[in-house]
Amino acid sequence: MRDADKHYFPITTLLVDPGEPLPDFRVGGGLARFRGGPLLVNLYSAHCPPCLREIPVLNAFLRDAQAVHVVAISVDDVEESAHLAPQLGLAWPIVAPGGDYAYRELGIEGIPAFLLLDAHGRLLASTYANQVADATGELTLAGLRAWIRHFLPPSTLRKAQPGEGMSAMRQR
Repeated sequence: MRDADKHYFPITTLLVDPGEPLPDFRVGGGLARFRGGPLLVNLYSAHCPPCLREIPVLNAFLRDAQAVHVVAISVDDVEESAHLAPQLGLAWPIVAPGGDYAYRELGIEGIPAFLLLDAHGRLLASTYANQVADATGELTLAGLRAWIRHFLPPSTLRKAQPGEGMSAMRQR
């Protein structure tokens, strides 16, 4: 099946509809500090084996598609997340508002999951990681890019040029 023909199933239990902003939280400055460009939100836990196997793929995505910001929202507690993030090799910021945010406020029923937000924090799309995976269920860079391509212009999937948004975003 060609990527253009693939149907990606959204997270049906999500309590936010496309076009609506995600509820914000105070931990780590919340999501508002990541506004200004498209944002890929990775909902994960340091105790979730599929989530950990995604890290190299997401690091590669971030290196290649720097016009899209990436943030991890951990369902783990704040202290544990702060301690484990450097050890896990995440190349993107992590915030840990706790499991209540992901499960109760957003309606996520499982992880890993992805949310794609526009520059204003409004939901464009949602999916569980297995929807952008290969036949074994593992996240692939090609699958992630193809999913994002359904919702964002191709220019967002290229490396940022000097002086463009991501370098300013990383300095915050």
